[in-house]
Amino acid sequence: MDDGAPIEIANDDPLWNQAIQDVNAWRGACLQHFSAAEAAVTETLLLLKAIPGRGETVRLRHLIGQRFDDLSKLIEAEGAFAQEGKAAAKALSDLRTLEGLRSFLAHGQAKIALERTGKWIVILRHVSIRGQQAERLMLLFEQAEAEERLADLKRKSQKLCSVLGNFRRTVKS
Repeated sequence: MDDGAPIEIANDDPLWNQAIQDVNAWRGACLQHFSAAEAAVTETLLLLKAIPGRGETVRLRHLIGQRFDDLSKLIEAEGAFAQEGKAAAKALSDLRTLEGLRSFLAHGQAKIALERTGKWIVILRHVSIRGQQAERLMLLFEQAEAEERLADLKRKSQKLCSVLGNFRRTVKS
């Protein structure tokens, strides 16, 4: 392949190109909200770990799902930070209802289709390995449904970030 050769657009239809941009923007916005929540959870775990006498039970693991699990255990009814973490436990639980979407957004392959009305449809396919077996999953979103999911994710992510910020201030003092 010649490094100087431009990549040709297979279809120069403005409606099609706009759909591609819109799906990519939707996907990026979703990932940004997940990232904000993940950062808030990680910062919370780091702060809890540093608390003398109470932080010894805090685990600092690599994978975000593990960190969500670890924070959940710390702020649930029997956890080391249950008293201060009631609101955070609810907000974390609410966000986790959308957790499965993250893998599709971050690791899935997208296929885009257009309705006659110009509204887009995105099909996300994800392959993972579970118990030494391939697990092939698919999600399909029509544009309106995808926009609703983004709004829900944004609301839940912002709530979690706010509640965890308050929680960190409470625990720190």
